[in-house]
Amino acid sequence: MHRGIASFARTRKDLVVSDLGARYAVCERVLRLGSFDDDVAAAADLGVAAIAVDAQVLDDVDPEEARRILDGAGMAVSSYIGLGSVLAVGGGVTSVDEVTRRLDIAATVGAPNALVTTGPLRGRNPLEADDECREWLGKAGLRAAARNMRVMLEPVHPILRRWSYVHQLTHALELVDGVEGTGVLIDFGHLFWERGLAETIRMNVDAIASVQVTSLDEDALESGRFLRAPVSGGAVRVADLVHVLEDAGYRGWYEDETNLRLARTDRINMVREARTWFAALDELTR
Repeated sequence: MHRGIASFARTRKDLVVSDLGARYAVCERVLRLGSFDDDVAAAADLGVAAIAVDAQVLDDVDPEEARRILDGAGMAVSSYIGLGSVLAVGGGVTSVDEVTRRLDIAATVGAPNALVTTGPLRGRNPLEADDECREWLGKAGLRAAARNMRVMLEPVHPILRRWSYVHQLTHALELVDGVEGTGVLIDFGHLFWERGLAETIRMNVDAIASVQVTSLDEDALESGRFLRAPVSGGAVRVADLVHVLEDAGYRGWYEDETNLRLARTDRINMVREARTWFAALDELTR
C-alpha cells in the first residue's frame, strides 16, 4: 500500500496543493490545556485556522459563550468531537434525542461536521449491526442536515476495535451511501494500511467530511500497540496521502490528531512544528 500511494503522489506532474497552511486545524484533545478558553487561545497563538472542539469540554461551557470565545480569537471550528457511539452498551442504539442536543451545541459553535463511531459489536451479528447503524445514521443525518451540518462516521484501526467494528474506509462509505446529512472522516493513523486507499479516496472524495492528520510509531505497531507519532515521521506517509486527497479535489480541513501524553510545552511545540511542516508540504514532497 505504501509503494502504491508513494508512486501515485510522486509521479504525477499536475498535482495542485491548495492553501494547506490555511486549512490546518488542531483537535482540542491534542492541546487539552485545562479549559476551553485556554485551548482556543493556544490554537490562536499557534496560528492554526480552526479547532476541532471536544464535546466533553463544551459540556461545561455555555454554547453561546463558547461561540463568543471562538469569535474573539478569530478561530473557526473544523468539527465537533463527538456524538459518541451508535451502538448502545446494553443493546439497541444511542438515543437520537441525545445526539440532537449535541448537534444543537455543535451548530451553535459553528461546526460543519460532528463525529460518530459505531462502537463495538458486543456479540451482535455484523450484518444486523450494519442495518442498525444505517437506520440510526438516517435519523441523525436528517437532523444534522437541518442544521446545515454532516454527521461523519469514523472507521478506526483494528487494534482499537473497542471503539468500532468498522475498520475500513470502504465499509464506512457503504454505511453512509445515500444517507442524507452524513459523510466519513479519514484519520491517517486508522486507515493508512487499507488496500486501494488512494483509489477509494479518488472515487469518493465528496463523501469525505474531514481529515485527521497523524502518523504512528513504528515500534509500537510492531508490538501490536496503537501509538501516534508526529506527522513528519513514523509509519504513515502523510505527505503522500495529502497529495492523493488534494489531487482528488478535497478542499476541507486537515485536523492534527497527534494525541500524545506529553508535557504541555512539548504538545504546543509539536503542533507548531507540525503546522510549519504541513504548510510547506508541497515543496517538501516534490
